[in-house]
Amino acid sequence: MSEQKQGEGGGLPLPTYVSYLMYQTEQHRRALAADCIAQHGISYPKWVALASLARFGECSMTRLARLSAADRTTLTRSVDGLIRDGLVERGTQASDRRKVVVRLTPEGQEILGRIREDIHPINQEVCAELTEEEQTNLATYLQKILGGLITEPEWKHEVLSYGPGPVVPAWDRG
Repeated sequence: MSEQKQGEGGGLPLPTYVSYLMYQTEQHRRALAADCIAQHGISYPKWVALASLARFGECSMTRLARLSAADRTTLTRSVDGLIRDGLVERGTQASDRRKVVVRLTPEGQEILGRIREDIHPINQEVCAELTEEEQTNLATYLQKILGGLITEPEWKHEVLSYGPGPVVPAWDRG
């Protein structure tokens, strides 16, 4: 497909239009998710921190900010609030007692589980218009885009993988 020139047919150039669609899609999805999460007394940024800690395990604030793609100031406020709420705790890293990390508490894991149950239908709804094959293709394309945006290999691997163990993105498989 050739790139449409700005103004031609009244449209945006294709990469700009794709970016616009991704932004609009995420904003609408985020609004639905934020409403769901708020029913549990948690803000969206706090949920991002909880979900990231559940996914990546204990993290330094720098690592958590990088892996969650969160603004450091917002993340710090969110984590401080989660600590006050007893959902996250600060501690030291077992391998290096000088490094401060944050980790989920059992209460944080419990509330995150309740939120996951409630948010699952929203995530299903987001992709309801897509076939399974289209969902797979979309995930592959978004991995490629995101992979192109993250320049540090170690962060790229962690962000693009989901779950334990190394995951090779679809475009790198032989």
